[in-house]
Amino acid sequence: MIGIEDKEFLRGKVPMTKEEIRVISLSKLRLKKNFVALDIGSGTGSVSIEMAKFLEDGLVYSLEKKEEAYSLFLKNIEKFKIYNCKASLGEAPKDLPKNIKFDAIFIGGSGGNIEEIIDYSYLNLNETGRIVLNFITIENTYKTLDKLNKSNFKEVDIISVNIARGRKVGGLTLMESNNPIYIISATR
Repeated sequence: MIGIEDKEFLRGKVPMTKEEIRVISLSKLRLKKNFVALDIGSGTGSVSIEMAKFLEDGLVYSLEKKEEAYSLFLKNIEKFKIYNCKASLGEAPKDLPKNIKFDAIFIGGSGGNIEEIIDYSYLNLNETGRIVLNFITIENTYKTLDKLNKSNFKEVDIISVNIARGRKVGGLTLMESNNPIYIISATR
């Protein structure tokens, strides 16, 4: 993996998958250099950019529905000189690419359409393709696990990741934790 620091991304107030979560999520995709990948709910583009840097001979498609995030994403693509990423503004699943088979799909945001996005993913993943989804709420995590199992995905796995970051306070180090993230992965 590439391992770009969070502070390197232009962010504004747009949510972003943090670097430790990116590394774990991308490792769960089991990427190879020539993969065709999709990032749904790309936000600032942190996951897409890390994927694109790794997929030297591959291609990344990305979809983001919020204009502010999409604008930042385009600026980040330019900043990191990414040439193998096709970013789009739109809503999943209706604006997702058609007639493309993906090796890997990452879902960082669903806009409330997770079941339809999982259906799309199942139909558009190669036979051994991988899907990885990140959630912060238990409800979306449960709904996703249920849908993946009913959709015949294999090797459905879930982990909960809790990251705490050190912050100096009066010469001492205080560990401040971020929200736990649920990372779900599965194979078609």
